[in-house]
Amino acid sequence: MRTMLICIIFLMVVSRVGRAADNDFSICAVAGFYAANHNQFLTDLAERIAAKNNLFGDERCTLALKAGKDTGGRFSKPNEQRTDSDNLIIRQATHFSNLIYDSILSRVKF
Repeated sequence: MRTMLICIIFLMVVSRVGRAADNDFSICAVAGFYAANHNQFLTDLAERIAAKNNLFGDERCTLALKAGKDTGGRFSKPNEQRTDSDNLIIRQATHFSNLIYDSILSRVKF
């Protein structure tokens, strides 16, 4: 029983670490998405975050960047079919831009 409990806890920890590692590379996809849509401001911010976290040069970041660019290209065309992966990248990009703009607007005083 004790061994089973330890195994379950171990699996929970490992699965969280794996998910965190995958999420680290989502910023690369976001950078690619905004690069494809010619939004230099959000592209630069996402790239700075990726660079700060030493993600550039990693093959997973390169693949995520390409996936983001592909999704961004399809996003700008109105009749293109979107995959679940596209929808995920679009949600991540939207969340990122909302965070950035909310942060900026929270500092604006009228």
